[in-house]
Amino acid sequence: MRLLLDKFTDRIFHHGSWRGYWEVLMQQIKPAWRDGYFRAKVVTVKKLSPDMLEVLLRPESSWPTHVAGQHIALTIEINGRLTTRVFTIASGANTRQKEKQIRLVTKVKAQGALTPYLHACMPNQWVNISAPMGEFVWPKTEKPLLMIAGGSGITPFVAMLDDAINNTAVNQKAVHLLYFAKPNEHVLMDELSAFSKRCENFSYAILTKQKDGGVEAYLSYFANAHWLVCGPHTMFEQVESYAKTINAPLSSEHFAALPVLSDTSLSQSETFSLMHNGQSLTIDNQQTLLSQLQQAEQPVTYGCGMGICHQCQCVKKRGVVRDTRTGELSDSAEQLIQLCVSQAVTDLEIQL
Repeated sequence: MRLLLDKFTDRIFHHGSWRGYWEVLMQQIKPAWRDGYFRAKVVTVKKLSPDMLEVLLRPESSWPTHVAGQHIALTIEINGRLTTRVFTIASGANTRQKEKQIRLVTKVKAQGALTPYLHACMPNQWVNISAPMGEFVWPKTEKPLLMIAGGSGITPFVAMLDDAINNTAVNQKAVHLLYFAKPNEHVLMDELSAFSKRCENFSYAILTKQKDGGVEAYLSYFANAHWLVCGPHTMFEQVESYAKTINAPLSSEHFAALPVLSDTSLSQSETFSLMHNGQSLTIDNQQTLLSQLQQAEQPVTYGCGMGICHQCQCVKKRGVVRDTRTGELSDSAEQLIQLCVSQAVTDLEIQL
């Protein structure tokens, strides 16, 4: 029935969906109601350090239960424009069940499209969130665990420990955390200390590259463990390279720095690889991702083709795209993008 209504709405009203057509009216009853999104109410926004924020959200009851380590896309309205970025949930499912809220912990980027505006979010303000996403979760293994965090990459591990500390998973296996950050930029230290006091098999080391050296110096001590790494792409590459030499199992999430682009590089045609749903395509930086997927006869949902209806929205798993309307570069980590207004800047992986 819904499919028929959506087709009717598209043909008669030129809108992507029946529910979306009534969006403006619904928002008079339910603030921030949007088709395809969940709503969440801001509880508090707190500064953890000069450039780190903690945001507590209370999702509406229909929001699915997450698994510790997963992430969500957060959407807020900034200057009349919906802006979306992806954040890891820094609290476990048990906390959601008991307190009816979830936590985000993020580094504020001065030139970021969303994070500089988070401090202005007020208690009881409604925002939009996606369903939980991602497979970077507590692994099913009998091996000890080595968690390797870089900077804000600590967040999925705190969520995993938040859940696991209350069951036999941690009590029966050794878990060690290597936490790298710049001097005086480690966060959530009280929680790590509390975890270690509650479970004798959990231990952690607070490290800085300047004082303690690189991550490779510590990996040989954990050759028999299952490794999990979340942090900058350079850290991931170092860990991945070492893991291959000793055949250590590895799970990861990582993020890379934005590329430096000149006007010349934007005007010159370049080709990149696009991975999506296990397939690989060669694409260029002159056409939108939507047009190139259509040319390749790949199944893709789309609507207006102008960045208005959000029907072609998908998850960018890695890589950088440029918004054709503003010239703005995306983050290099996971986030929601619109295929019709996105051009490749690097190799990409998307999830349709």
